[in-house]
Amino acid sequence: MKHPGYKTVPENDKKVNKKKVMEAFKLAEKIKSVLRERFTKEEAIKQESQRKEQEEINKRLQIQLQIEEDKKRIESENRKAEDERKKLEEEEKLRKLKEEQERLIAGGGVGVAAAGTAVGPAAGIAAGIGSVNSISDSISEVTPSPGPSLDIGQTGIDQISNHLGPPPAYSHVTPPESHIIPPGGTSGQYLPGATKVLPPVIPNRDLKPVNTGSEIPSVDRSNKPSVDHFTSTGIESTNKFGLKDVIVSTDLVEKFILLAAKNTRANTETCAILAGKLSKNQFTITHLIVPKQTGTPDSCSTTNEEEVFDYQDNHDLITLGWIHTHPSQTAFMSSVDLHTHCSYQLMMPEAIAIVCAPKFDETGIFGLLPGYGLNFIANCKQSGFHPHPKDPPIYDECSHVKLISGIKVTVADMRS
Repeated sequence: MKHPGYKTVPENDKKVNKKKVMEAFKLAEKIKSVLRERFTKEEAIKQESQRKEQEEINKRLQIQLQIEEDKKRIESENRKAEDERKKLEEEEKLRKLKEEQERLIAGGGVGVAAAGTAVGPAAGIAAGIGSVNSISDSISEVTPSPGPSLDIGQTGIDQISNHLGPPPAYSHVTPPESHIIPPGGTSGQYLPGATKVLPPVIPNRDLKPVNTGSEIPSVDRSNKPSVDHFTSTGIESTNKFGLKDVIVSTDLVEKFILLAAKNTRANTETCAILAGKLSKNQFTITHLIVPKQTGTPDSCSTTNEEEVFDYQDNHDLITLGWIHTHPSQTAFMSSVDLHTHCSYQLMMPEAIAIVCAPKFDETGIFGLLPGYGLNFIANCKQSGFHPHPKDPPIYDECSHVKLISGIKVTVADMRS
């Protein structure tokens, strides 16, 4: 359908308009081609960034799994060593008990009645009851009396006789009446032919040396060294989670925002590693390490991480967290940020995440809440951007961070 006034338009004007329309179509196709190429490249960069990010997450999870496996292996080895130690202790106790029993037998502490009845301590040893201490006490405090019947057989009697040697000639011995106990009789009576049992000679316990306490060394427990771990859960602390304090310089964020300004203007995220030292039971961030990286408006991935590892190793630095910008958003922890920070906090409970939002002039210092928050993210299997529940909260501002001025912060920018 043509415009009603189309026929009234001069032919030259029609040709000019038609030519302009065709040029516009050609330009539109050219723009479409350029946009298609641009969007294809951007999508490829985004997918590559997501792939590297996932690889990094998988690498960190693998490291954590290896740590857990090593921990379980060490615990298993410790349990085996403890079981072996207990076994050796039991064997040593049995060996000592057996030696004590043999010593008592060799010293005349066993009497055998004519009718095969064990007397006094012999009954306890033969039946396998009581300890050596109770046997010694019973010998020293109780007059020997007939014990329970024990059928050890002729072989057992012969073995005991051979061990003790020939019995003494009791017919030529006149023991004191207090030591004569005839079968079925009372103390003080003597019947010819009855077995006479003399108790073993027990040393006087008054001769045992008395421990005056001078041999016990005195220990001054005030000299005991204080705890000096990297991880400090459980020690006395000013925060409710029992973590060491992390000291952050007041100008650290300003320095980072300045070196990230170019990327911020290009709506690209920038990230860096926070590293430092442990001194006087607290961590201090002394170095800001900016690795080689690629970024998008809502993500940032590091490359050549071995340079960071070498730098930290050469300067004896501890990884205490990370810092990154949100060039067009507020200061909060996205789902990707939470998963990234989880690896830091699993290896160092005090690790922090600083988020800078220059556009809104906001800065937040965050950490996963120990317990629920850390466990929830560690067990979350989703990747990329995805929702997390907000009640109860998963992360919060760190209570163990102290901002102090005058602390020197070294910037190591590896991007150039």
